[in-house]
Amino acid sequence: MHILLVDDHTLFREALLHVIKQLDAQVVTLEASNAEDAALLIAHTRNLDLILLDIDLPGEDGLSALPHLRELAPTVPIIVLSGSESTQHVKLALDKGAVGYIPKSCTSHEMLAALQVVMQGDIYIPPRLLGKIEAPATQVPQENTPLSTLLTSRQIEVLALLAQGLPNKSIAKNLNLAEGTVKLHVAAILRALGANNRTQAVNAAAKLNNASLGEHP
Repeated sequence: MHILLVDDHTLFREALLHVIKQLDAQVVTLEASNAEDAALLIAHTRNLDLILLDIDLPGEDGLSALPHLRELAPTVPIIVLSGSESTQHVKLALDKGAVGYIPKSCTSHEMLAALQVVMQGDIYIPPRLLGKIEAPATQVPQENTPLSTLLTSRQIEVLALLAQGLPNKSIAKNLNLAEGTVKLHVAAILRALGANNRTQAVNAAAKLNNASLGEHP
């Protein structure tokens, strides 16, 4: 496993390493102290599995840099780290392409659990902030854009069940997920497909004509 840590505090990066080693003893970590160095590392590293991105970086802040980093590594999950627990920051992070948000106030146990959730293809938001996150839809993707570049494998599974007309509770039961996690996936799907509701999302995915939703039970 290869993980990029983007944080300007050496001590915090060292603390993160101890947590990450519990996730995978053989993990290879890359480190950057600002967004510019992070972009260079991403551009020259083909086997990244995860990016941990701090918000408060010198120069360009993490949230501003996130869309560019997302573009450089469209299939690599990005988790935002922050000292802030503002729902506004959480919403911005999700809108800009993050699949997780971890406050720096969390314990090492909570951080490890969050990393495991994201590495399994799910979205992580602190439980106390669930229900407060309502993200608007973004721009409509261009035609012939592969679903795999817009959505995670888990989100494609959720989308397939949305196409069957299942509610969040049934989707959660089918995929063995918490209902709050399904809600986050649905919100992410709507954003990625430029949709305002579930029907629009399913229709948008069908118009892309790049994947058969039926292949994902």
